[in-house]
Amino acid sequence: MAHPTERLFSLLSCLQSGRPMSGRELAARLDVDVRTVRRDIARLRGMGYRVDAGPGPHGAYELRASAAMPPLVLSDEEAVALVVGMALATARSGLTGTARSARVEDPAQSALGKLMRVLPRPLAATCRRVTETLTTSPEVTVSVDAGLLVTLAQGAEQGRTAVLELSDGTTPEVQPHRLLLRRRRWYLLARAHGTWAVHRLDGIRSCTLTQTSFALHPLTPGRGTEELERLLPDRRIRVRIRFEADSATVIDRFRNEEPDVIQDGPRHVILTARVDSLEWAAMLATLVDEAFTVLEPDELRRRCHTLARRLADT
Repeated sequence: MAHPTERLFSLLSCLQSGRPMSGRELAARLDVDVRTVRRDIARLRGMGYRVDAGPGPHGAYELRASAAMPPLVLSDEEAVALVVGMALATARSGLTGTARSARVEDPAQSALGKLMRVLPRPLAATCRRVTETLTTSPEVTVSVDAGLLVTLAQGAEQGRTAVLELSDGTTPEVQPHRLLLRRRRWYLLARAHGTWAVHRLDGIRSCTLTQTSFALHPLTPGRGTEELERLLPDRRIRVRIRFEADSATVIDRFRNEEPDVIQDGPRHVILTARVDSLEWAAMLATLVDEAFTVLEPDELRRRCHTLARRLADT
């Protein structure tokens, strides 16, 4: 039989699966009898976990949300997944602390640091190796106040209108529906006067929820992104490049840039894509590691020449 503490953590891990489990099922998983399961359930309740039990012989135990945050038990794989997710949030989300927590400049970085400090040393070393070798594309997300996200999400959930103070001095009252992260910026998809509108969150100075309620406009899956694409002008730059390479290689490098590749002879393909910056397009073209010719725009050709000179000087 496992050590009582180890067994208790195993029991908690089972209960955190998200579904009710009978005493017999838990006993079989832990290789103990049902009476031991009952005693361990009582110990968990004493530690602050809310474990509900269904009545009758077919009742089951289920872990519920508690009034306070009890200790959280994660498997090694779950801990690695959480650390990687938080590392990506640190690199890409653009979240900053609220005015109430001004000392927390990056909430994701702060939370990641706290988690790393309490992980067992071998697991922390594993997570550190993963995060240190993790490289994200150079797409720095424009900073946004985490508190603003919370307020707008609350308005969308509760169906309460929001008064926005925008950087241009206007104060529109809108019905928040969705928060969207698109092309390195956070956006609010909202309705105002019966029509859809989008607002960049980095252009919102403050947000106040009112007591005025509204009925959420139904949005099918993906509708929020579709509305955003329709309302936002496409500021991306169209590029065309001829590669001496196979189409699969080119598509793989430009897979996030809506690539359109056509064959141009037996050994060449022509790529058409839309990018956020010509520097990014130049770097992606170089990463294909095959000869290429820039067809348009001319400025991309100049950026490629500049990049080549920098690489030659290193």
